[in-house]
Amino acid sequence: MNSDIFVGLDYSHNNMLSLEASSYADFTQFLFTSAYKLGKIEAGFHSLEKVKNYSAIVMSIPKNINLTPKEIEVLEEYVRTGGSLLIVGSRGGEYINRTNINELTRNFGFEFMADEINDSVNYVNLQKRPLLSDFKPHYITENVQKIVLSNTCSLGTLKLGEKEKDIKIEVLVRGGLNCWRKYFDGNEWLEEDCPKIPLMLTSEYYNGQVVAFGTLSIFSSLGREYGFSAFDNDLIIANILRWLTLDVTAEGKVITVDIQRDLFHWADSLVKRKKWDNFSDVLNVSLKYFKDNYKTIMKELKDKRFDRYQISSQPKKIPEVVEEEKVITLIPKRTKEDLEDIISAIEDISGEKYERNITEEEMKDEELLELVEELPEDLNTLTVKELKDFCKKHEINLPNNVHKADIIKIVRYVLDLK
Repeated sequence: MNSDIFVGLDYSHNNMLSLEASSYADFTQFLFTSAYKLGKIEAGFHSLEKVKNYSAIVMSIPKNINLTPKEIEVLEEYVRTGGSLLIVGSRGGEYINRTNINELTRNFGFEFMADEINDSVNYVNLQKRPLLSDFKPHYITENVQKIVLSNTCSLGTLKLGEKEKDIKIEVLVRGGLNCWRKYFDGNEWLEEDCPKIPLMLTSEYYNGQVVAFGTLSIFSSLGREYGFSAFDNDLIIANILRWLTLDVTAEGKVITVDIQRDLFHWADSLVKRKKWDNFSDVLNVSLKYFKDNYKTIMKELKDKRFDRYQISSQPKKIPEVVEEEKVITLIPKRTKEDLEDIISAIEDISGEKYERNITEEEMKDEELLELVEELPEDLNTLTVKELKDFCKKHEINLPNNVHKADIIKIVRYVLDLK
């Protein structure tokens, strides 16, 4: 697989999703840190040769403008011949946005509906922010537990005839049993129940593929409860882009693996230093070693488990301790060397050097406990500003231009959070 993955964003149809908008800062940061090569498509889709330069194209719904027949023809041919397309709708579909996006999407077997989805039971703060957990097993939904699609329209799937045998539609995300919608029937807005309504789907169209859903809010940095960092929203977006840009047939089965962050950074820096082709080589070598030495490794694991069982099974007299003191004893002290190691690892990965301003003084147990209690259980729910404010308030020094993931890593190490 070519290491350069080019992703084009449509800028030619009054699209709301743009890299410069501060409201999409977290998504933009994700794109850059994921090593995608990004391009702006500002002249429309009039040349198939130019469009084919992109591994995938992201098109947010046009606003008050139509796609031309030529653009629809080019995009259809682009997907037919192996291109990948992510189409993001918005509440009200074509009607509210005054565009003709469905003239394109009907080629792929679906359309955006003129509605807005609500949920009367499972929602985040407002019913128009349904909390969703009904997923079809798929690479895109792998390891995804919950997402929230705020201000979303639904998707309608078209009945495919015998001639459309090269089109495969899969609905990946559906609304819950308590979903209802406001919809425009051509004359007025009405309300009706709509349990299990399609909200995200894929279309495998000849040699290409399309992903579609009906909200831009999933990319937002403005709301922790519904935007890019909410629940597993960032994970499903990452899965979508990987599914659209990776050659699954050529490279084998693509899977999502949870890797400990410190192990990932170590392996990633090793790949760069040793100039391996990609991170997959590390995993494949590791799996081959495990396979070749399976019996020896399993015996060592069994011996360790046996030793641990023998030790833990022996009765041990435990003195009575006040509950609060028990908690405090579980929090080890953090030293300057710990933070030096963290920042050095970040320097290895980023290639930049950072100033050190770390005191030798260790935090007291009571102070650590208070800091832990200030934070939410999931640090990802905090914005970058909130994380930096927390660090500044408690004199946790950060390198300049540090990313959110690295801030969280430093905070976790300082407070010894799991």
